[in-house]
Amino acid sequence: MKNWQKAGLAAAAALLMAMPAEAAEVSQNAVLSGKVTSVVEVNTPVKEGQVLATVDSLVGPVPAVRADTDGVVTKVLVVKGQQINKQDAVAVIETK
Repeated sequence: MKNWQKAGLAAAAALLMAMPAEAAEVSQNAVLSGKVTSVVEVNTPVKEGQVLATVDSLVGPVPAVRADTDGVVTKVLVVKGQQINKQDAVAVIETK
């Protein structure tokens, strides 16, 4: 392979690596069951670990869902006052 071909391939590879990854939708599931006391709103930017929903417990509201990734909430699948179960989908985050 000639030097100019190698340089062209290297440039193409660098360009592909610099392109942003496509956004993906990630479902966020509850780790606790209970009555929803708060839930994040659609279009809210979130960081990994941020609380998305809380449920009522004997000690008061506790986090039932935390964001698995950074992104923007595109769907909220529950409402305040709704009973949810462990592993129920609560929200969807679009990653960057």
